[in-house]
Amino acid sequence: MTNKRRMIPYLLVIIAIGVGGAFMAMKGTDTVTMAAAEKNTLLTADTVNTAFQGVGGKVTSILVVEEQPVKQGDILMQLDSTDLDLQIRKVHSDIQQQEIKIKQAKDALQNGYEKVSTQEQQARLGIESAQASESLLNQGTRTEDLERQKLAIEAALQALDLAQTNYDRTKALFDSGAVSKAALDTASNQLESTQNGLSQQQAVLQKMQTGATTQERQQARLQTEKAKTSMTQTSQARLDIQNSAYNIDLLETQKEALKIQLQTLELQKQRMVLTAPTDGKVTRVVPKVGEIIAPGAPVVLVESKQLYYNLYVDESQISHYQVDGLVNGRVVALNQDVQGKVRFITSAPQYASMRMSREKGQSDVSSFLVRVDVPRTAALLPGMTVEVNTGADYH
Repeated sequence: MTNKRRMIPYLLVIIAIGVGGAFMAMKGTDTVTMAAAEKNTLLTADTVNTAFQGVGGKVTSILVVEEQPVKQGDILMQLDSTDLDLQIRKVHSDIQQQEIKIKQAKDALQNGYEKVSTQEQQARLGIESAQASESLLNQGTRTEDLERQKLAIEAALQALDLAQTNYDRTKALFDSGAVSKAALDTASNQLESTQNGLSQQQAVLQKMQTGATTQERQQARLQTEKAKTSMTQTSQARLDIQNSAYNIDLLETQKEALKIQLQTLELQKQRMVLTAPTDGKVTRVVPKVGEIIAPGAPVVLVESKQLYYNLYVDESQISHYQVDGLVNGRVVALNQDVQGKVRFITSAPQYASMRMSREKGQSDVSSFLVRVDVPRTAALLPGMTVEVNTGADYH
């Protein structure tokens, strides 16, 4: 009897081992909790650490408090922009000055082109006139010009005879006391004028008959060369004006650089106003008004309205899940069912895989991480426990 009693504990151990083996065979998995179909996980909210992008400075205003709901685009915090405002004003002034310089340069360029065009026209006319004079000197006087000049001399002789006759008559009358001394002086002046006119006409005829002198031809040739030199100078002036057009291009390039600088400063000023990146709730405000913050330092934490939970399932269960597929769960605290949508599926961290029987740390069962998004309601709060039957067939 005593021996039978001693055998009872051994029998119980054998029975327990047999029952455990039967359960293992029924479940088809490892001997740990991975065999369980029910999974418990926690609701979590996406949190965004907001920061000033690329700028820092003194906090001048904080427009939110912790636990305050916000919408995307709401202003959270502002930095002091006094220095940037001054820089922006200066660049605006520089751009205006640059525009004035460009206008002045363009006006000067236009005036220069007009002036050179006038000079070129005058130079062309000068060349044509000089070449015509030189050609006439080289060709000599034409016959018809000589005949015309002889006729002019004959007319001057006739005028002289008439003036001489008038003077003689007036002199006789003056000697007899019939006319005044003034009348005699007038007749004398007319006679002298016609004599001078005859002498000039005779000199012109003589010059036409003898032709231009070597000195006169040389002078005419110099005038032609001078006119051509003037044309060359105007051509060089046009090239100089064309080169000045490159200065306008340089001024335009400098203006564009100033505009880019202005855009950069304005972008920096925009970034000194921090806005909510998403709808949600402020969970933490780090700095206080008057504090100096560094660029990129988190200043406001915003909890988004998106709730999610993570499931770790083994490779035999992963076929039940797919991206955008629906997953049913139960919120323990509310005793309420909740349906979510799979955001992504990925390999779980190494620590989540089972290492119960293999050597060298190799896992017996690989795990996968399934992230499920849940629509947020007033009752659902981050930290609540969600039960999910991972053995269910989801789609």
